[in-house]
Amino acid sequence: MSNNKIVSQNLTKKLKGSVISAHRSTQLEDPIFAINWFNLKRIWLYELYNRLVIGQLKSIGGSPIFKGRLQKIILDNDRLRRDMLLIVKYPKAQAFLDLISSKIFQIKSLLRSSSVIHFQFGFMQKINSGSLNVTNSKYKGKLKYLVHVCENSEYENFQDLIDRAASMEVFPHFIGQKSAMLGLQKKDGKLRTLDFVLSHVLVFSGFDTDALEGFTRSAFYQEFVQTNKNNFIGIYDRKI
Repeated sequence: MSNNKIVSQNLTKKLKGSVISAHRSTQLEDPIFAINWFNLKRIWLYELYNRLVIGQLKSIGGSPIFKGRLQKIILDNDRLRRDMLLIVKYPKAQAFLDLISSKIFQIKSLLRSSSVIHFQFGFMQKINSGSLNVTNSKYKGKLKYLVHVCENSEYENFQDLIDRAASMEVFPHFIGQKSAMLGLQKKDGKLRTLDFVLSHVLVFSGFDTDALEGFTRSAFYQEFVQTNKNNFIGIYDRKI
């Protein structure tokens, strides 16, 4: 079943999966970004899972655009804190359902289930235009990454936030807002959505950690923080 608010597909004989619009501007035929926000309990098993599924992911037009592991906490929140962030781009919602309906993928996913805890999963649309383009050609080091996740944000002026960040040599990598949820429905049962409390995910890069921390302390960024119900901000070591 498919319309402009929900796309559904049978995953097994007894289970149906649905991508359900969660925002008025969501277009399920447009590219969609899956947010995987979790803690690791078996790192080696999770890395094995990643290696096994990357080929299938690419075969349906998907690609990971960011994977990072927490290195330093800037603003803590017990409810939102997680070790890992993985963002995967899919060409559309149907492509995601095609992937997870594969029996081979489902078998491989048992490795993920055994390697992660406190798993949050949902979809976002990217609201910053273009891709990351750091223009300082003299810089040869490894960029540092700031990840900010928030709940129930009322903030709207993200372009101003991006422009002000650029003035401090902090660059937007991914600015996303919640766009859809994953629903699962057993045969003859009710449709239930996976838990996903994040309203926005922001990933910024900078030349050093001090620049990123200074950015979060600025008056205009603190104004953004205050508009959100809950915030977690950390420095993440980028793996992809």
